[in-house]
Amino acid sequence: MYKFAPLFLLVLTGCIATTTEVDRVSQRVSELERVNSTVMAEASAETKRLQNLAAQVEEATNQLRETLAKAGARIAESDRALQRVRGDLEVIVHRLDALERIGSSNQQSVTEIRGRLNQLIADLRDRAGIAILALPTDLPPDADGFVKAADKALADGDVRLAAALASECQKRYPASEAWAQCGLVVGRIAVQEQRYVDALKQFQAVHDGLSGKPTVAVAQSLVEVSKVLELTGKCQKAVQVWNYMSTEMPKVPQAKLAKNEIAAIGKRCKEGAGVSDKSAGPAKPEDAPAVEPPKAATATELPEAASPTAKDAKKAPEPAKPAAPPTKPAVVPPKPAAAAPVAPAKPAVPPAKPATPAKPVAPAKPAAK
Repeated sequence: MYKFAPLFLLVLTGCIATTTEVDRVSQRVSELERVNSTVMAEASAETKRLQNLAAQVEEATNQLRETLAKAGARIAESDRALQRVRGDLEVIVHRLDALERIGSSNQQSVTEIRGRLNQLIADLRDRAGIAILALPTDLPPDADGFVKAADKALADGDVRLAAALASECQKRYPASEAWAQCGLVVGRIAVQEQRYVDALKQFQAVHDGLSGKPTVAVAQSLVEVSKVLELTGKCQKAVQVWNYMSTEMPKVPQAKLAKNEIAAIGKRCKEGAGVSDKSAGPAKPEDAPAVEPPKAATATELPEAASPTAKDAKKAPEPAKPAAPPTKPAVVPPKPAAAAPVAPAKPAVPPAKPATPAKPVAPAKPAAK
């Protein structure tokens, strides 16, 4: 068929071809057909391979999409769980803050109740006859024994026994060094019970009872006064106490510490940032006014008594204060013309004012010197 067809075509076109040329063309066509069949077979194989690869890619894509969807769902669930955990944590933190506030308020209440209880115990201990019940049967034979026993009882935490021994010691040995040492014990008990006004009164009494003599007990009372003033935030007055002791009592052992203590007070004490005084709430309401006046009389005047000029300055205003009450009755009588019952009431008040100040004790210091 291939041998005669080209010849036939050539004859039709008017051309004549040789048999060799026809054979060559036929061979070429056969080769091209074989190559074409091979290429088609390879193309079919590659097509199948690419189809399989496309199917695998699509399957992998579907799996990846499914995996990503699951991962996205898990991440979303994790975010929701994290938000729930954060909310729970915020609730817990809020509850902890509330518990902390409640705990601090409860602690403050407990501290206040404990202070009131200590105040009540102190009031009961100071009543007539109560302190005697705390005394042991075997009392010390001498003053030094009383001092040592009171100090030991206070160190052991037996406040009632220490107060009883100190009170008995002061009754038996008045105006002595042992009396002063026992007074220091009473003052330290007041400091422990946070009755700082009472403590200042007691330490002041020790200083004034021995007329400010340069003894160890008097110097120690000044040290205790400085500590109480520092506790109550009166730093400048605490420094004045040390200056007074170093000036008036330079030979006592405590005076050697004055310079260091003054520097330390300046570093650790903040003016006006002291603790509150528990003696401001006595067991009886009528006892409250009696506690306030000693604050100014005991704490503030002790350092100023160091110099003679300060004493003279104190003496000058003091006569003026007793002189003030008579002026009030002098002004009041013109008014009684309108209301007679008012006149007796007001003159009755001024005599009570000169009776309350404890400042007549100050002249006792220059007398001793």
